[in-house]
Amino acid sequence: MELIRINDRKLKIMLTATDMSHVEMDAERLGEDSEQMRRSFRLLMREVRRKIAFDLDDRRVSVQYFPSREGGCEMFVSSLPQNEDKKRSLAAIPAVGLPAKPQKAQSFRRESAYRMKEMGDLLRACERLKSSRFRGESRAYRDRRGGYLLLIGFVSPSPIRVPEEVAFLSEYGELCNLTQVKIYIREHASLISERAVEELASLA
Repeated sequence: MELIRINDRKLKIMLTATDMSHVEMDAERLGEDSEQMRRSFRLLMREVRRKIAFDLDDRRVSVQYFPSREGGCEMFVSSLPQNEDKKRSLAAIPAVGLPAKPQKAQSFRRESAYRMKEMGDLLRACERLKSSRFRGESRAYRDRRGGYLLLIGFVSPSPIRVPEEVAFLSEYGELCNLTQVKIYIREHASLISERAVEELASLA
């Protein structure tokens, strides 16, 4: 479970399928205002309070949810103002029903860094990126202390989640803190390629 505090009255909660099972929440029944969903929500908020200092009066709560293909979901949990209709409490509002007018899909510029132990891992990762028609930026470095680093830039529909097109890279290397990697490579790595996917894929 991942949590992002938007403000004092709104919280974003990202749940995996395992997280939802843990709080006994059924993805197919998220929109129901039932006793079971209320119980599941109370279990969820109990887990939230264990992680961060954030509390809501569960008699005055609005929940918007965005189901994911992996079986989890993203939730936006908001405390309603005092004058809001209390009938809305805990009634999960399907994301597709929220906007009155169609909204343009958002995109976010993202970067990720992966550390790989062997040159072969780097080459195979580049080959797979190329075969998946990756069109972003890619730079490869050799770590002078051993190993290799792959930095990629891409556009994602989410500011948080890594899109499926590049999520497989964790099979070849370890996802690293981007800021720390950028500082590290200035003194401890040498550039191999500024167009890693295009230039290294054929060497795998």
